Amino acid sequence: MLIAIHLALGVMVKYAPSLVSLAYVGLFAWSAFDVIYTRDRGSRAGFYAIYLMGLEMIYRMAGAHFSWEMGKYVCILICLVGMLSGQRRYIAWNFLFLLILLLPSIFLADGPDSLDIRKKILFNISGPLSLVFTGLYFYRRQVDENTFYHSMRMAFLPAFTIIAALSVVANIATLQFTSLQSNPEAAGGFGPNQVSTVLGWFILLHLLFKVNKQQITAYEWLDWVILFYIVLRALLTFSRGGVMGSLLSLAAAVLVLTFAYHSFRKQLMKKIPYILAGMLFFVGVFFVANRITNNFLLYRYQGLTTTEVRTGVRLEERSILTGRDQIMRGDIEAFFDNPLFGTGYGMAVEYRAKYYGAAAAHTEFVRLLSENGMFGLLFMLIGMVWLPVYFFVRSQTPLTRFFFIAFYLLSMFTMFHAAMRLALPGVLFGTAFMLVKPTPKNTEEKKQPQLASSQLEKTA
Repeated sequence: MLIAIHLALGVMVKYAPSLVSLAYVGLFAWSAFDVIYTRDRGSRAGFYAIYLMGLEMIYRMAGAHFSWEMGKYVCILICLVGMLSGQRRYIAWNFLFLLILLLPSIFLADGPDSLDIRKKILFNISGPLSLVFTGLYFYRRQVDENTFYHSMRMAFLPAFTIIAALSVVANIATLQFTSLQSNPEAAGGFGPNQVSTVLGWFILLHLLFKVNKQQITAYEWLDWVILFYIVLRALLTFSRGGVMGSLLSLAAAVLVLTFAYHSFRKQLMKKIPYILAGMLFFVGVFFVANRITNNFLLYRYQGLTTTEVRTGVRLEERSILTGRDQIMRGDIEAFFDNPLFGTGYGMAVEYRAKYYGAAAAHTEFVRLLSENGMFGLLFMLIGMVWLPVYFFVRSQTPLTRFFFIAFYLLSMFTMFHAAMRLALPGVLFGTAFMLVKPTPKNTEEKKQPQLASSQLEKTA
């Protein structure tokens, strides 16, 4: 029933987009009410944030009738509501310090009027704020293993909405592939990089469930069908970041635990046939997608350009970063010219224009340098380097470490190729710092996760 509801919501993107925007705001309102009413029982505020994060793409595909950054705002607010109404009285001072580092650049933003200044600030600070507030909520918050899997099943539901929307807006039978650039048509007329990023998150979540012998839906065959279609649609966007980021994050998590834990290594050896079958599955999906695109997909992943394919001549000077290196060059120059406080939010665009043309930052790390200066550098060194290492060393539970590495790395990969345009990298970064408590073996059978929660059922 929940899957059917979310499929219907995806179809409405084409036929009643304004209702989809209203539904998104309504889901947030209900989530906030539920968190307050239950006093955030079961850490539901954080999982509501993850659910709304996944649904943000649908809100934007429907036209984003209220605010383009609504997805980030609702994730920030629901975490804030959870912290204020919940019974946990723990303050993550490290994330509070990160919040302070973001403030000075607010006063450097400038523009022709107050509305322009406000837009510049909100567009650039909303992403880091989603990271901070999700981190404040989740840092060292203990979540039972069964509660985690159950809530993450609910967080996967937006995947059905997105594939339904893509199916009705951009049917595969009508798509034409004549270029090796990212394909907005295959992404439903929306930014292919962002669509690929969100689909990559659902690919990673699905694979994390499989590694831990968990199902997403009530049927194993349906799990594989939905994974096939998600991977296919992500590949057809021709945006490589989402798919590659999800697979690299999973591989890194498995690799670290393989070397760190003998028991995990022993279990992994038993799963080699399933791993090989999974690899063949992805090769098969890639083969199907490549046939649909007349080999253009293969050329895209080989780093070729449309001109090279048509002429058969390889260009000597070309970049696989598709212009991001030039944008980064402008941000780095802005940092050296304004090393202490940076240029201010939204003010580094002139530097990027010198090397690439009018463009927003595509890589969050250099944007923090250019617009926040030394405060941005401290933000990265403390928040993105020291804090993750400290948390990983301190948290000894294999399950916690496994999900931490996967979520943290996908967040970092996303910030590299898509900055913080979406709520996803910020929310996922904060989510990585939760503590997943394994269910005791003697009570495991008594506490099998259910496929639906009464409160989340109402939300869906």
